[in-house]
Amino acid sequence: MRPAQPAPLSHGAAAALVGGGCLAACYSGQLRVFPTVLAQKEHVIHAEVDERLSLRKHRFMHFASLEYEGEYYMTPRDFLFSVMFDQVERKASAKKLTKKEVDAALLYVAKAKPGPTFFRDLGDKGLISYAEYLFLLTILTKPQTGLQIAFKMLDADGNEQVEKKEFFKLQRIIGKEDDLKAAGDETVLRETELDSCGVNTVLLIHLFGKEGKEKLRFSKFFRFMENLQTEVQEMEFIKFSKGLSVMRKEDFAAWLLYFTDEENNEIYWQNVKDRIEAGENISLEEFKTFCKFTNNLEDFSIAMQMFTVANRPVKRAEFKRAVKVATGQDLSDNVLDTIFKIFDLDGDDCLSHSEFLGVLRNRMHRGLRVLQQQGIQGFWKCVKKESIKGAKEVWKQTGKSPF
Repeated sequence: MRPAQPAPLSHGAAAALVGGGCLAACYSGQLRVFPTVLAQKEHVIHAEVDERLSLRKHRFMHFASLEYEGEYYMTPRDFLFSVMFDQVERKASAKKLTKKEVDAALLYVAKAKPGPTFFRDLGDKGLISYAEYLFLLTILTKPQTGLQIAFKMLDADGNEQVEKKEFFKLQRIIGKEDDLKAAGDETVLRETELDSCGVNTVLLIHLFGKEGKEKLRFSKFFRFMENLQTEVQEMEFIKFSKGLSVMRKEDFAAWLLYFTDEENNEIYWQNVKDRIEAGENISLEEFKTFCKFTNNLEDFSIAMQMFTVANRPVKRAEFKRAVKVATGQDLSDNVLDTIFKIFDLDGDDCLSHSEFLGVLRNRMHRGLRVLQQQGIQGFWKCVKKESIKGAKEVWKQTGKSPF
């Protein structure tokens, strides 16, 4: 005999059940830490700095395949893999290099031609230190205008060129502005000094010549920065398009959400399934334009504040205008339509400004962005997450919204 079905829940009872359940779930894991978090705010800040550093250091050590004079290094290929994948299979230990092998590799680097295939052409030839790894990550996550301003700060005589020792200062200036670091943290700045090891590496030889005596013009640095961004974009496009000349919109969604663990991921993927037709594609040029937009998120956020009331969902026209202001380029209607189909949570043709930016920041920082999930903010985020989960269950049982 079929077991008796439970009586349907009233809307009020359902809402109470959802709310009570999520409060209980969050209370045990979050509420008890309030006094500690509030009393030890400074300790939490330092702990977050350590966590940010350890994330980057761990990623570097996982992908670094070379060792020289007790220091670990990436190859150019290692670096490309590190920004495209979470992890790769590695040998138990890094390959130890001799001075002869290092000199031969760096001679190869000196002869390499600049361009958007520079790192792919080098492959396993050349060394990238941890400090260079951090700097290259910064290039991938910063708008070109910000780096140009930093460069000009060091160009005292206005000739748009700097020497190698001034370039180290440029790296530290950019490091201070990196939102993955705590401003002014001396430990961070010491770790990112490019001249700390005294070993000629890929970046130094490419920008300053084999002897390190050439001056770096901003135009050359700008091209290097642009080529690196283009190379990574092309590699990611090839990966997610599976080698095709166009990227399916489902694959574009996979690229967007690859490094993201947001509470609404299930909803995003359901939107992809329900709203995007099979066979719809995005071109490489459209993809590159969108990537340029992700490098200007802070400017975009400021522009959005000018066009919208705080916390109000963003409409398409406002979104498109803000992108134009932030990047100087237009997103195609094809990409804009895709974004709204994925991130419009309630079907009103608008999207949540803050949650969308959270997804893009995780994408831009490739999983190396650390969020504080403790204290009051973390507690209420937990409440929201549990509420959504509970509401879904009630909806399934009753066929009606519990609210």
